[in-house]
Order: sequence, then structure tokens, then C-alpha cells
Amino acid sequence: MRPSGTIAGVSVRFLLAVLAAAAVTALGSAAPASAARPTPQVVPGSALTGDAAFLGPVHRVPANGIQIGYRRFGRGPDLLLITGDTAPMSLWMPYMLAPLAERFRVTIFDNRGVGYTTDDPSVRLSVPLMARDTAALIEALGLRRPTVVGWSMGGEIALTMGALRIGRIGRIVTSGGDAGSRHTIPPPPGLIKALADPQNVQAALDIMFPGTPAGQAAQARFIQAYLATEQETVSQQTLDRQAAAEQAFLRSDRVWKRLERIRVPTLITNGALDPAVPAANARRLARRIPGARLSVYEGAAHGMMFQDAERFAAEVARFAGR
Repeated sequence: MRPSGTIAGVSVRFLLAVLAAAAVTALGSAAPASAARPTPQVVPGSALTGDAAFLGPVHRVPANGIQIGYRRFGRGPDLLLITGDTAPMSLWMPYMLAPLAERFRVTIFDNRGVGYTTDDPSVRLSVPLMARDTAALIEALGLRRPTVVGWSMGGEIALTMGALRIGRIGRIVTSGGDAGSRHTIPPPPGLIKALADPQNVQAALDIMFPGTPAGQAAQARFIQAYLATEQETVSQQTLDRQAAAEQAFLRSDRVWKRLERIRVPTLITNGALDPAVPAANARRLARRIPGARLSVYEGAAHGMMFQDAERFAAEVARFAGR
């Protein structure tokens, strides 16, 4: 009779340990990385009602030294939306998100210092830093090479991720973004400062929607949805930090010089009537990024994804093979 707890003289405990080690080896590095991911925490009372109820509650997860607040909803491959300068994730209107959620599992989040996301004021805020924040969020949530859609400064963050090889992303879509440097036509003088003024709502509306009948109808739709959706707060300190980060990005040629290093499929979109980021910038980006596609929306301005929400969602879906 064999001694209890052994198989042919081999300890059962030892055998189980060997099998467990073999399983970890077979899974590769993904297994320990998955086990090490932090557990997101639900923010109590953050669930929305009405047309925005499908967005679900806000979760927070530690990433890159801060706590990032985000919402996830929808079904399908991963899609990550990056907001623009001064904008919280609550600015993504439900009517724009709903058609995307039909085709993707969508993640929206607040940039550093905005809304539900914390900040470290001792660290200089920059677009590359926010790109690293975004990459850390992708890693923390285990997103699988998501399609990254960036609006305005969010487009700059997405391009920075691609050009500087920050994070694992599958595709890039920009709307009203640029790459800085002397090759970029800058926004009108004083615009960035005006957008950092929380009392100057009209400055944002003026660049988002043109004064045409279609533009004014789109603005009315946006305002109605905005008022119906609980909006997050942005401190003056964060507004000032983001404005400084944007100014520094526009002066730098670091990302522009490396646009040719982008190896993921890239779609550059822009409003033909955008006064803040002229469509000429989008054309320059498309020429410089290998294989990039260009789509200019006639009759639309900086808020083209809100003015033509259904068209934009369909174009993103086609680009991502959905």
C-alpha cells in the first residue's frame, strides 16, 4: 500500500504545485497582470436617470498615481472616448453615446483634475501626462487594444499616444484635434483663455456650432440634452492647468515630428467650419500619418460629433469594422 498523500512516491502537494506553475507559464504574462489589476469602486449616488440612465454609475480606479472616474456601457469591442480641454465626461451627450453603445462597449472618463478624477497639482499638467493617464486606465480596466476617439484636446492626447507609443491601442479617431508645432494653425488669440473662463459658456457654443440654421438646430439639441444631464464640476485650478498644458502642446513639435511613427489605423475628422481648429490642420495630419483617412464634415464646426452624431457613430463603426 502506498503512503497516504503520495502518487508513486511523489507528494500530491508537490505535484499540484508543479501543475499550477505550468498553468501560469502557459498563460504567459497576462495571468499575473490580470491578477494585479486594481478593483474599481462604484461611486455612490452617481447613477443617472432619464435618457442618460444607460450610462450606469461612475466607477473609480487607481491609475498613474491618481484615481480616474469613468463609466462603461454598451456591448461589443472596446471604444474609449477622450474629452477635450475643460470638458468633463458629462459633456458627452446621451444622444451621441447611444448609437456608439449599440456597436461598442464604450468607456468614457474624466481627465486629470476634472469631475470624478483626482489630480496631483505638484506635477506639471501636460498632454503627454494625460496620454499616460489614459494608457494606465486602459491597462487597469484590461481593455483590449481599444479604438480611441479623442475630441479637441482629447484628439491631441490620442495622437500623442500613437506618436510616442504610449499604451496599447488598436485604432485612433480624432475630431478637431491637432499635433501642435509651427505646422499647426493655432486657435484665434484669446480663445484658450476664454474657454478657461467658466462664466463664458458662449465662447464654447460659438466654436462648437456654426450660425447656420442646421448649426443652430444642433446647438438647441445640445443645450436641451446638457440641461437634462447632471453636469460635473471643473475647478478654476484645473481650467488654468489645462489651458497651460494646451499652450505648451501647441508650442512643442515633439508629437508632430513623430506622427510618421503611428502604426495603428487612424481616422482624422474635422468640421469644415471649425474656427478653433481649422480643417487645414486635419488635412496636414492626414498627409503626415501613414495610411490615415480624412473625413471633413461640411456645414459643421468644432462640435461636429454632436451636430452629426448619428453619422459620426456610423463612420466610427465602419472604420472599426463594426
